[in-house]
Amino acid sequence: MSHHPSMTRAEILRSDRENLWHPFADMARWEREDPPVIGSGEGVWLTDMNGHRMLDGTASLWVNLLGHRRPELDRALLDQAGLIAHSTFLGATHEGAVLLGEKLLSLAPPGLSRVFYSDNGSTAVEIAMKLAFLAAKHRAKKRGQSPPSRFLSLERGYHGDTLGAVGAGAIERFHAVFGPLVRPSITAPAPDCAHCPLGLVRPGCDLACADVAVDRIRAHRDELVAVLVEPLLQAAGGMIVWPKGYLARLAQGARSEGILFVADEVATGFGRTGTLFACEQEGVIPDLLVVGKALTGGYLPLAATLCTERIYRAVREDPGTFYHGHSYTANPLACRVALATLEVLEREKLLASIPEKRARIEREWGPLSRHPGVRNIRTLGLVAAFDLRPPSPGSAFANGGAALLEWTRRIGERTRERGLLIRPLGPTLYLIPALSATVEECGIMARILRETVESALSTSP
Repeated sequence: MSHHPSMTRAEILRSDRENLWHPFADMARWEREDPPVIGSGEGVWLTDMNGHRMLDGTASLWVNLLGHRRPELDRALLDQAGLIAHSTFLGATHEGAVLLGEKLLSLAPPGLSRVFYSDNGSTAVEIAMKLAFLAAKHRAKKRGQSPPSRFLSLERGYHGDTLGAVGAGAIERFHAVFGPLVRPSITAPAPDCAHCPLGLVRPGCDLACADVAVDRIRAHRDELVAVLVEPLLQAAGGMIVWPKGYLARLAQGARSEGILFVADEVATGFGRTGTLFACEQEGVIPDLLVVGKALTGGYLPLAATLCTERIYRAVREDPGTFYHGHSYTANPLACRVALATLEVLEREKLLASIPEKRARIEREWGPLSRHPGVRNIRTLGLVAAFDLRPPSPGSAFANGGAALLEWTRRIGERTRERGLLIRPLGPTLYLIPALSATVEECGIMARILRETVESALSTSP
């Protein structure tokens, strides 16, 4: 049965401006803007209430994996709704949670043996931080030592917006204002080769940035609970693609000092980087693995924290009870949709199709590599990004800041008019298509973004 809106577009926008508060939005600006009012979606296409069709260039903020209105996911949702929508996971269990737990553990790196469910990536990170702390505290107690209480993370890292995750994050514009409320992590430079924090220039780079991070692990080993990172790709930090070998060296550095290693794969998991989990690409087996976002194909909130049996046994022994939980933990609807998502991902061999789709994007963006206003074109899996820079020293954007951000915001508006919905990250423009996008659809996305940028650069002040 189709749903027909009971409100007009104008009524929706008026009520929105009067009653709602949007995330990561300058609300004074929002109240003046004319945003899209999404009415429906199918495949990788969105349709707003004006009937304007747009390609979903960011997979609805990196959650949509198999396209909108996916029949297999719709059926899983309806079948479960015909039984029960939710029951508590406190003191009870159900088949969907059990089957999904078995599936996740069968797909995850070896050695992970327990699954703790939550409802979004930030809370799943909080769970990982708490479990790591309890395990480290248990070990310190047995050794007669004071328990460690800090994490090591990377500059420009993002792990969510709850307070523990904010403490582990290091994106100033997001996190600085909350500094008095959090326990800040020890940070190491982000391995961003385009803006090397050590002033090195590839190809002479020998991963000195990894050595700096490992040195900090050694220097702070007695106070460190764990190393917490987004492997291979720091997404919200600007789509930073790590140099090969950095992840393995960092993980080995933590391991050699007896420090737990936590992989936050909320953004990178389930094929985004070309393998099911980013850790696989360098043979890293984390002590804790955090997943979310695409786990349900973008249908429902669900996340999970996977850990080793050693961590489980430590917490089981002391304190015995893990005092953490959520009302919608292991929601049956979400678990069934997640199972269907993983089944489709495997059956359709979508990971194997990524190289051809990535190559199409790279081919469409070829002309941008010669443009003086574009730099650092990079791809990883089905993630593609580049950075804008002022077209000339005398440009109004030469000093960056608000003017440059306004420029990229306008580029986002123009791509929307041309049929592509994106969300710039400061000067960084990127695409993260659903894995189900066809080669042709990936090419259209890339072409619209390229043509819009070329036009904007040719007319910029």
